[in-house]
Amino acid sequence: METKPSIPASDSAYIGQVLMAMAECTSAGLSKFSGWMLVGYAAILGTLLANLDSASKFLASDTLSRLAILFSIAVFFSLLQRYSAAVVSSRAEVGKKVKEQPIPPNMDIVVFLSELERATLWPARLMVRRSNRKLLAGDFAAGGRLLSTFAQIEAWLVFAQVLVSVAATLVLACGLRG
Repeated sequence: METKPSIPASDSAYIGQVLMAMAECTSAGLSKFSGWMLVGYAAILGTLLANLDSASKFLASDTLSRLAILFSIAVFFSLLQRYSAAVVSSRAEVGKKVKEQPIPPNMDIVVFLSELERATLWPARLMVRRSNRKLLAGDFAAGGRLLSTFAQIEAWLVFAQVLVSVAATLVLACGLRG
């Protein structure tokens, strides 16, 4: 088993803050891109549906239903990405607000972390418990790494949305009658 080098607490905390900021910025950019992609897709589909009489002359009969199914899949990926973005942005915002508050001089960190865990519903409680163990072991970058992981998951969800959108473009192109 590989041992990890010991990182000073101040360095670990700084690393966590940098990772949190990176995740927040990445998440915001992905949300914008995903949103615009979905709006563009919806505009194309809406235009085709609004002009169904004209469009049906140029499209194979099952093209619009295939496009609607692919749109639903793109919306699903977008919703998952937006949920993850909400988690990232809210946790980053909490991190900023907590950083502004003075730490009570006699605070018992074990009690504090225990109360955080108690206030969290399952299944998120499992993540909080794991994060608490890392914090108590001196790993202050754990929260930033978790948000960085969420941002990377968002990137994969947006990539899946891109693939579905490209597939929709191919379905539309193949559905055109010449």
